[in-house]
Parts: sequence; structure tokens; C-alpha cells
Amino acid sequence: MQGGLRKITPLVGAVLAASLLAGCGGSAEGRQPTPTKTCPAEVPAPTAKIAPSTIYLNVVNASSKGGLAAQTSKLLGWRGFKVLEVSNQSVMDDRPAPKAAEIRYGKSGRQIALTVATQVQNPVLVEDDRTDPTVDLVLGDSFALVPVPPPPPSQVKVNVYNTTYRSGLSGEVSKQLEARGFTVLSNGNDPSKSFLPDDVALIRHGERGEPNARRVALQFKGARLVQDGREGTDVDVALGNKYSQLVPEAQATPPPTPKPSRPPGC
Repeated sequence: MQGGLRKITPLVGAVLAASLLAGCGGSAEGRQPTPTKTCPAEVPAPTAKIAPSTIYLNVVNASSKGGLAAQTSKLLGWRGFKVLEVSNQSVMDDRPAPKAAEIRYGKSGRQIALTVATQVQNPVLVEDDRTDPTVDLVLGDSFALVPVPPPPPSQVKVNVYNTTYRSGLSGEVSKQLEARGFTVLSNGNDPSKSFLPDDVALIRHGERGEPNARRVALQFKGARLVQDGREGTDVDVALGNKYSQLVPEAQATPPPTPKPSRPPGC
């Protein structure tokens, strides 16, 4: 021993190095999740019913797609969730990006995380050491939300417009849709003056009204859905020259939701 320094053997040095590395694995926020695979596993259904309006989310973009977190936040807001923060994953965060989605939560937030997982295709759940009930939703390149099922006709408001030379057509179809439970706001000639010689019907809707438009489209075999810039959830039906009759009511039902495909590489 010289100068008060103790010689460190190779074995001791290796142990010290491993200890230092183990102590540097936390996130920038100090939350250290249990290491998990980036590929999804089967996620159980929540056993507690938690209203989306009571769930607070941070949405983090770890994908290569610009604007994905902002778009997802808007859609989740429409579904009733409260979004606290929208961000890109920090360059200081060395955790691997998920294939599809990672839901990070604290010890007391598992049921909240499971509720969020019902909205997301192929999620991976990761528990970290946070003490609050917030949840981080981290988006990967294969991220996708579970589609919102179309609401029942009683929750859908439509305008029915005639683009053909058949007098009274919009009024006739309006009565039939009302008999099925839809609320018809107005009918008449198409204010957009569309000419649809090769269409059964054009279903016009805004981004938020897409589930409503899918419900309306079930009534018209061969209808086309067109998204425009409108706000809200009201839907326009523009009847074209190929329209003859509504789909029988018993057949105007949504198909089963397909099981999401696995992300690439899983």
C-alpha cells in the first residue's frame, strides 16, 4: 500500500463498475420502471370501473412519426380522458421505444393503466416508482388506438340531402332513418350542389364524427365516407343516382372488431 491507496483487484473493479451502472438506469424524472420486453403480451381486463374523465395521462411520442402524440391526445380527449402533457421522449431516456405502446404507471395505478389499455392496440404495461395516479402512454411506430365502435342510431344526428332529380327523395329517406332511431336535423337539396351519378350515397363527416358516420354508412350499401373540416359529430348524407333503398335494418349492424395484428418483429 502506497500513499494511503488500496490496490483494487480486477474482480472488485468489475463489481464496482456493475454497481455504478445499475445506479444510473433511471429516467430523467427518477422513475425506474421494471424492465420489460417491447413486444406486447396479453393484458387482462380491468376489474374496477374507472371513468375516463378521472384519468390523467401524459402522452409521449417515442416513434419516428412527427405529431403522433398531439393527434393521439386529441382523440383521447374526445374519448373523455384528461391529457396533462404532450411530449417527445427525451434523448436522455435510454429505455427502448415500444413496438406499439407502453403504459407506465405507479403501484396504486394498475387499474387505471388497465383502463387505458382498453383503448390501445398491443400495449405493454410497465410499473414504475411514481406515487401519483397519473399514467404515461408512450407511443411506438406501430401505435394504434382501438377503434371507437359506432354509437347507436339514437345518438346520431344527420342531415339528408338529395343530389338527384328524384323529387322528395330526401324526405322519404329521412322518415326511414327516423324510424330506425336517427335524429334528422334537416333534409332537402344538397347545399354543396354535389353531382353523384355513380354513387349510392356520400357520407360527409368531421374527424370527431367518424364513428357516427360509420353507423350511418351501415344503412347504405356501397356508401362512401368523406371527411371534411367540420367540427362536431353531425353527419351529412348526400343521396346519389345509384341509391335505391336502405339496407334492411336487421343487416345494418357493425361487423365484429378484428383482433389487432402483432407489431412487426414480435
